Amino acid sequence: MERNAINPPQLFTGKAFSQTFSISGHQRLIFVSGQVDCGVDGKVRHPGDLEAQLVGTLDNLKIALEAQGCTMQNLVSVNIYVTDLKPEDCTRIREIRSGYFDAEKPPAVSLLGVQRLAFEGLRVEIEATAAA
Repeated sequence: MERNAINPPQLFTGKAFSQTFSISGHQRLIFVSGQVDCGVDGKVRHPGDLEAQLVGTLDNLKIALEAQGCTMQNLVSVNIYVTDLKPEDCTRIREIRSGYFDAEKPPAVSLLGVQRLAFEGLRVEIEATAAA
């Protein structure tokens, strides 16, 4: 599978995302449902704590990908939903997610501020697409 991240010179080049991402020769696409910082019991592990939830959510995303025989390197598109998103949160979110994503060819990423997520105390949800 060939992974090709292209940032056209006419567009802003982000530090932790690619403007476009293509794959060729892939055998399958993996769609991961929105992951959150909940344990197997379905309870929120770090209510209200953005950074701890982001780490827990990314760890759960990694587990979901591994169940499909993939790694975080297989990610091609990621949507991150955050409640009560403030401009100053963006830098820290980027720093944390950069520890998980391919630094050379990061996936296409959207960061969206939302009013509410499914469970009380949740601040972060991440859905993703991977290619293998």
